[in-house]
Amino acid sequence: MRFLCLLVLSIVGAVGCSSKPPAITISQPLVMGSEVLSAGITADAPVINSDQAPAATTRVYNDRDVPVTIHYHYYWYDEQGLDIPHDAKQQFMRVPAHSSTELFSSSGSVNARQVRIYISL
Repeated sequence: MRFLCLLVLSIVGAVGCSSKPPAITISQPLVMGSEVLSAGITADAPVINSDQAPAATTRVYNDRDVPVTIHYHYYWYDEQGLDIPHDAKQQFMRVPAHSSTELFSSSGSVNARQVRIYISL
């Protein structure tokens, strides 16, 4: 019994002291509420454009006969999936009827490797 306890403690200690923290991946880079879809808005996942000062673009489409104003916010993450503080406020864009537009965000950090966008009405 004593041997089993020592074995478990040594395994837990070895795992807990590993030198590289586990990476967290952003499994859903595009988040939209059902009201956005109901308004005829669809979007592509964000694409990161540069390695030096990362920036992201997202193409947004409006399938309706009227223009729709959307609100959006980009969230940036480093290689381990940790949030990078970003001063950008929630922004808005008017998407013309039967058209598309491109949303843009610059990370402000060379450590940014992943991005998520949240779109709402």
